[in-house]
Amino acid sequence: MKIACIPAYNEESHIENLVKSALNYVDSVVVCDDASTDNTANIAKKAGAVVISHKTNKGYGAAIITLFDYARENNAEIMITIDGDGQHDPADIPLLVKTMTQHNVDVVIGSRFLNDNIEAPGYRQRGIKIITSAANYGTDLKVSDSQSGFRAYSKNSINAIHPTEENMSISTEILFKISNKGLSLAEVPITVSYDGDTSEHNPVSHGVSVLANTIKYASIKHPLQFYGIPGIFLICIGMILGGMFLDGYLNNQVILYGMMVGSTVLFLLGSILSVTAIILYSMVNLIRNYK
Repeated sequence: MKIACIPAYNEESHIENLVKSALNYVDSVVVCDDASTDNTANIAKKAGAVVISHKTNKGYGAAIITLFDYARENNAEIMITIDGDGQHDPADIPLLVKTMTQHNVDVVIGSRFLNDNIEAPGYRQRGIKIITSAANYGTDLKVSDSQSGFRAYSKNSINAIHPTEENMSISTEILFKISNKGLSLAEVPITVSYDGDTSEHNPVSHGVSVLANTIKYASIKHPLQFYGIPGIFLICIGMILGGMFLDGYLNNQVILYGMMVGSTVLFLLGSILSVTAIILYSMVNLIRNYK
């Protein structure tokens, strides 16, 4: 069974056409209404969708988590997630499904950046590319659009991926889980519409939040690079300053308080970062070996 899963919050202007169009390509459409204050839920139900409603607004990620749970509980063979804001064209669903079945991959991502005619605003393109670069480093994947919500998941990946992020960072979190679980991934070009600037989020705060979470996941996966190298660098600088302090005190009887404080602070900070790197590295390897 193929199901299209749509996270939606106040999308009454898009949801009817989206549901009806998606039903042409899947067996069932499921809408997770994230406590919309408009008529999104009723319109989606009348259009033919199964509607799951949150009592309170929890966020985009929470809606995706609910949809993953629904797909698992109903033994979906393929789950396609598609944003509820009208950006994505359901007519691209067959392309994602065909790619998955023909190439036997676990996850297929619809990328905005494999299409020559990119309609995304310039600031959005730059922000997504920065986040994507960070995600690729942290996951060792080579995707072009880490923030695309238009994705197809096989039954194997539905059962393997259990996301936890309730905000927009869930797209990045899922990539890390794909990498950690050793799932296969492919990308296909899709068309995206930005008519009316459909995003509900401030692009700056949204981008900073997602980037921060991406770096968090990358730092956990590569603790030696993120914590160990800076830690050793700070320890070395602290030791150099400490040597200068001792030289001034022993040879010239001059107490350089700035050198002393700087040496102590940098040495302690570097030691904390180094110990953090060792602990995280050990934990990651223990978990990997246990699995």
